[in-house]
Amino acid sequence: MTPPPERKPSPERKPSRERLAALAYGLVDVIGISDRFTTQAAHELASGIAGLQAGDFSLELQAGLGEALLMAFYKALALLKPGQANLNLVTDLYLRHRFLCSLYDLVDRRALAFQLRHGLDREIQESASLHATARLAETRQAEGLSFGTVLAGYFGIAPATPELSETRLELKPWFGHLWSFQPPGDGPGPWGHLYLLAPRKHLGIACETSLCQMVAKFLPFLGGLSPGENSLICAPLGTRKLSLSKPGHLSSSTYFDGAKPVAFSLNRAIEPYLVLSQTRLESPAELATKGLHFAPVLDSLSSLVYRDPDDYQLGDAAFQHQPLQLPKAGAMTGQGSRAGLLNQTTVSSALVEGLLVQAELSAIELSPCHHLCDRYARIYGYSGHGPSGVMNQSVLITSQGQLSTWRYERNFDSWSGRSADVARHPSLNFLAIQDSGTGPLRLQPLTYGGFPSECKVEDLRLFAHQGQIYATAALILSRSRYRDWLPDISAEAAANNTIDDMLVVQAWGQIDLQRCAFVFKGLPQLEPMGGAGAVSPNIPTAFEKNWLIHPQGDEAWLLYSVQPWRLFKASASLGPWRLLGERCLGLPEGMAGPLRNSAPPFPIEEQGGIGRLGLVVHQRRRGTYVYDQYLIVLDGETLNPTLISRAPILSVNAAALANDAGFRKNDGVCYISAALVVDQELRLFFNLFDCRTCVISLAMPELIAKLDDGQAFAQVDLT
Repeated sequence: MTPPPERKPSPERKPSRERLAALAYGLVDVIGISDRFTTQAAHELASGIAGLQAGDFSLELQAGLGEALLMAFYKALALLKPGQANLNLVTDLYLRHRFLCSLYDLVDRRALAFQLRHGLDREIQESASLHATARLAETRQAEGLSFGTVLAGYFGIAPATPELSETRLELKPWFGHLWSFQPPGDGPGPWGHLYLLAPRKHLGIACETSLCQMVAKFLPFLGGLSPGENSLICAPLGTRKLSLSKPGHLSSSTYFDGAKPVAFSLNRAIEPYLVLSQTRLESPAELATKGLHFAPVLDSLSSLVYRDPDDYQLGDAAFQHQPLQLPKAGAMTGQGSRAGLLNQTTVSSALVEGLLVQAELSAIELSPCHHLCDRYARIYGYSGHGPSGVMNQSVLITSQGQLSTWRYERNFDSWSGRSADVARHPSLNFLAIQDSGTGPLRLQPLTYGGFPSECKVEDLRLFAHQGQIYATAALILSRSRYRDWLPDISAEAAANNTIDDMLVVQAWGQIDLQRCAFVFKGLPQLEPMGGAGAVSPNIPTAFEKNWLIHPQGDEAWLLYSVQPWRLFKASASLGPWRLLGERCLGLPEGMAGPLRNSAPPFPIEEQGGIGRLGLVVHQRRRGTYVYDQYLIVLDGETLNPTLISRAPILSVNAAALANDAGFRKNDGVCYISAALVVDQELRLFFNLFDCRTCVISLAMPELIAKLDDGQAFAQVDLT
């Protein structure tokens, strides 16, 4: 490929620009033609790059150094054999170029434009040669120390026991955008001196504690690598992209692009690195001159966040997710029956229908979270973000106030089921905290700690236990990331998950209200009935989404599945969960298809002290996105089902939908995510069309009257 014409350089910079950029283009020409000339050019380039200062390196990038190295790397992958010495030389040249971009905080726009122009990120994902170059064997070891170990335990698969480090580390500023990891005391740690390279303009530390714990865990693995003499071990770190982007701007994928673990990010301008040295570095300049042994990608477990300079220009407020304080706000739980029907519609023209959707019983309104999300976007400068793309709201009232979470998508098409699209268009989970029904309100997107960097966190369901706030969540992971490392997980996912290349697992974490953080606690560990020695129930055995945790006194219940009815119980520690039994539900005739959990149970309090619980479940019509919501009544003490609605309590009104011109993503989606009882009124928060959240309100006495109507509800038999 002929290099583009160069502008005439300034006299004082002419030798550097001619020598390296031109030499790099010459390297492209000789790859596959002459191994000797390829080796010679690669060694000369390595020597020249090591001697560049920041100013010279910036000029070389403008002249096309990075673009040429990228072209050479792609050509080497296509023409050279995996493991060949020249392939490693060319690969390390390009990795060093990316490392220096981070060290000097420079964006190589020519190389990025070349990637986007040619679409080579997709091509390189499928390259087996890349995986050989990326030291895939080491990557598998790294996965064993990361989230993969937790995932293996979740599926009942015993991975190789990793060697763990007991080292305690503290992160301290060292120089500019470089930090030093230091053990307690003054001396170096047993593994040498450890540094973090993270340019502050583009990278932030979301959870310092989580980062230090993760790094300590990886120390034995990094210390076991064998760098050359006077070389540094250099491991790229995974990041999570936090902020929304402006419409029309290209998004950046997460570090595991396309979910395949590679040695560097394919379309990321700046990336963080973990650097391990046997001797103490005297200055950052040594990072540019010493040899680098590139280790595989290490997942930072959401402790690092990333901002792409070409993705948006919204300032530090957006990058850091500053809280929005509203001194006075309407009730976060909605206005209930006082609001009237949504947009003054009649029941026949409402977009939803069902057993509880009747004019004399209920009212429908748009959830206040739309207004709050839109206000946050406007105040912090997000352009083009209206009140849509809001879904899966969860609401909880505790002694600490009213809490709510919901998911905010960047646009209507940000979730398509493909791993690369999930990575490029991350969604936000907002947290709103209100002291009283109409008092001050704090609004802020959640940050994460301990979750895989590339996963998507969806469908939060809040619950309170012993004074703390928790949430269950669905983690959207890539099946291909674990396919080679844990094939049993891939087989389980292929058999039971229907979402292209996605693996969906249920997790739970704690909500830190002060830091507005969602901290990973684990994947629920499920035990068989009968204690030690009992036969394992082989759970999870299918795609059961939205496990629900219902605290009750000092104990808690986990509602795992509806068909069959599986109920687990745990003590105050919220685990491990012990299976109480597995029974079949005797459902009314004609109710075909599986029922699955939708929203956490809500109390049904009646005169005489009789307490029952209402559980909303859903049924997805086969081959469609139409969801029908049913109501199951549970015994308040045993949580055994007693009644079920004969017809859906909520579904999409197909007749009204045909006459409605509103924009929507999935026509049939009607999904209840929260049920709240306020002032003897039941409020059901439901996701409509995957783009808006509405609230239907119903007086509790009216609901209780329906429960005693044999035409509306049927008895449930447990066998």
